[in-house]
Amino acid sequence: MYSDYETKAPVIINDRSSEALADANIRLGNMLSEMAELQIKLQAMYMVMLDQGIDPQVFEDKIEEVMKIRGNKKPVSLDSKPCPKCGRMVKKSSVAPLLGKCLYCGSNVPFSPTFLDDAKEEAPLDPADPKEYC
Repeated sequence: MYSDYETKAPVIINDRSSEALADANIRLGNMLSEMAELQIKLQAMYMVMLDQGIDPQVFEDKIEEVMKIRGNKKPVSLDSKPCPKCGRMVKKSSVAPLLGKCLYCGSNVPFSPTFLDDAKEEAPLDPADPKEYC
């Protein structure tokens, strides 16, 4: 003597796990699209390099040089830094990549990725000095 009501599966109200999964899939799709775009751009740059007569071995040597410089270093990830406007500490956003928002003055604070140690400051390249690009 079971009624239909007793045999039905319970309904979960306000289950957001499917929304979180959909959001994660969208973000993953966006990242894969960005990676494909970067691969196309890199291939085009490599082809331009070959068209300009640059030996592919020069490219391979430069990759090895960069890998030696980087070593096993991982990008330095600063979780917080001072706001340039008010000086209060700002945490990196978990939503907006490479950006934080000051809770006190509302300024956007950029978080640039780097492979350097905390003690070293990365100097910007001088566009007028071609040897900095070699």
